[in-house]
Amino acid sequence: MSRGPGRIQQVIVALIEDPDGAWTTTDICGRVYAGANRIEKKHRVAVSRGLRTISLPENWWVERLERQGSEHLLYNRLSIESQITKRWLSGFQMHPRDKFMKHWSHHVDKAHEDVDEYRRYFDADELGRIKIQVADKQKAAGLIRAFGASSSFSVEYLRQVGAEIASLLERKAALEEAARLSVSAPSECATGNTYHHDERAA
Repeated sequence: MSRGPGRIQQVIVALIEDPDGAWTTTDICGRVYAGANRIEKKHRVAVSRGLRTISLPENWWVERLERQGSEHLLYNRLSIESQITKRWLSGFQMHPRDKFMKHWSHHVDKAHEDVDEYRRYFDADELGRIKIQVADKQKAAGLIRAFGASSSFSVEYLRQVGAEIASLLERKAALEEAARLSVSAPSECATGNTYHHDERAA
């Protein structure tokens, strides 16, 4: 069985058929390279690259987990269960999931808030969406810097995210300028001035 980029994409496409799922880089490696003696760095790099390059439905997202290491997570931003799993795996995975939900219930509440926030995102206009995208990418870049950005992968990821943020901010500025000009443009209407200069009277 092929285990190249095509196989990685096939596995990812199959996984997201479960709307409440959430999978780490390690989880996906285990499915792509099932039967391998051990998961090596090259496997993780290949899966991470596949996650970054695959075209996903808008509600699915790939995010670096808020914990030590280079683990990424594929999750559904519009699923409460998926959002809860993301929070559990971001630092509480040493505890059973049900214990996490009981003793750290504020994370469950926050998962509900996150879903509501992303529902607003999907309902927003282009400018509103850009603001949310910029905040997301700045958060992702901040996490990488916090946990170390010395690896070639991290440096390249930060460069890519920086370019994406710059592009989004440029588009945001253009939209805001267009809106400003639209509001400030003088309306073309009659002034009511009926005076006409008659040169013959001079």
